[in-house]
Amino acid sequence: MWHIEGTRHFRTCIKTLQRNSLRSVFFLEWNSKLGKAVPMKSSNWQYRGFKLFALFSTIITQPILLVWCYQANKSVTGSVTLVSKYASVMSAFIAFTVLPYLRFFAKESNSRKFVTYFHEILNLDKRLTVYILLKLMVTKSKYRPRKLDTVTKIANLGTFTMNYIAPAFIIWASVTNNSPFNGFILHLLNVTRINFFIRVITATLFCITFNIFISITYLCILFTASGILVLHFWSNYLLIKNLSFYTTIKVYNQLKIMTIFMQEVGHDLVTVCLHHAYMVLFGTIVAYHFILQFTHGKDISVGVTLTALIMFSFTTGTEILIICIVSKASKKSKETLRKLLLNHGKNRYRRRVILSMLPNSISLEFIDSVDTIRNGIGMDYFLRYVERVQSYTSTLLLATKHKI
Repeated sequence: MWHIEGTRHFRTCIKTLQRNSLRSVFFLEWNSKLGKAVPMKSSNWQYRGFKLFALFSTIITQPILLVWCYQANKSVTGSVTLVSKYASVMSAFIAFTVLPYLRFFAKESNSRKFVTYFHEILNLDKRLTVYILLKLMVTKSKYRPRKLDTVTKIANLGTFTMNYIAPAFIIWASVTNNSPFNGFILHLLNVTRINFFIRVITATLFCITFNIFISITYLCILFTASGILVLHFWSNYLLIKNLSFYTTIKVYNQLKIMTIFMQEVGHDLVTVCLHHAYMVLFGTIVAYHFILQFTHGKDISVGVTLTALIMFSFTTGTEILIICIVSKASKKSKETLRKLLLNHGKNRYRRRVILSMLPNSISLEFIDSVDTIRNGIGMDYFLRYVERVQSYTSTLLLATKHKI
């Protein structure tokens, strides 16, 4: 099940974070003997370096990126390239979303909490797998989810992208004039070229900073995805298999506890619970600039088109993961409860137990409605994402008076 793949990807994320920071700025390490992640103590110099990095990113890096983003998009046409404008927006957006992660992991107790909950999610999947094997004496092929292979391929692609493609792209971007750091210095000094030595320093800082940003972001994505996938797989299993009443209730309640863990850490990470607002904003910006190419008097750019398609796939994929898969798990949970009520409703005690239970759902939102608490996340939430991106993009195009 997922605990095997999840552990492997977790280890890879930690190794990548250490590599991207030149083994000087990180907060987790992998214990090969125990086969698990170990949070570092605050007395370690690497963890102290991470705290300084978080402070530096908050009070220096983020303001620089915001100032350059404003200056680049307000500059006279022709003085700043279109690619530089896109790079300034993307870098400021990435830094803004990563800052809550940095603040969270800069506290030792939060780092320990994150690792503990992550391993609990993976261990829950492992315990349920072993329990089902011993209880029902079935082979792995009989209960292996049909979509697990597809999920594994997607996870492998995501890990490969974050570990190899993203660092290479960041290195390439750091040495060009489109780099936000280089653009900020050019604007600050009011020159057309900067010294080679300064360019090397800015490129190094940009590489290390954004490679760490990407690694931490993917680590949080992996945590969220692991909880969602475990909930989805086992909710589906409870529905399609005829387990005993007490076995079903036991597994169901363990999944309920896992959802509480997920929501607690999600609220602490902040950005995870703001996924809808961020994805709508980012999706609107991407869709706007993609459509803008086809307006009157505009040239079609292959780079902009490719970037827009990749970014839009990322935003849509994120919403599909957080909303659609959770919605399916909630639906399976409700169907499981109906199945239990149908089979055991005549027993007074069991009926009371079933009626007292709510559908298992992971609500990664700061405020939940009564309907969400009772029925879980629905697919209508994903439709709201599509509707808002379409509406805001149309409004933005009309407001800027572009002829379509």
